[in-house]
Amino acid sequence: MRLKKVFANKHLALALCACTCAQLVGFLVSRQVPAAYAQALTDEDIANYASAVLDIEATRVAAYEAASDILAAADSELSILDILLSCTSSRMTDMPDIPRAERLELRTVLVTFCNEASAAAEANDLTSQRFNDITEAHRADSEVAERIQAAISDL
Repeated sequence: MRLKKVFANKHLALALCACTCAQLVGFLVSRQVPAAYAQALTDEDIANYASAVLDIEATRVAAYEAASDILAAADSELSILDILLSCTSSRMTDMPDIPRAERLELRTVLVTFCNEASAAAEANDLTSQRFNDITEAHRADSEVAERIQAAISDL
């Protein structure tokens, strides 16, 4: 299955890529975070983030599989990785060019994932905003990425 190849080759999971769900949903917001902000991350922030990432991972995998299946059922040539979806932009006009019924299914998958991911972040004492800030810091700062990977390894 094309999806399994993607997970094995491109996406080691949220745990190591810090929200590869960005390609599925752009998580909750997409924006740049100043490098100075990344330095302000406490050990508790990092530990909470690592725990949230692990909590979100099963949901992310299920959402990828469901979205990929929807596209396949619609006979779409698109890969789920080709579609830039976002938790903040789930309007039907932002969905790929597939039949309306499949767009509705895809939107349902997206909204469900976003709600569950947000709940997981909050269960780990992070607001969605803080989770996204740490995700951006992970992308921008290799030291933050190393700290997150170490925290994940410790769990």
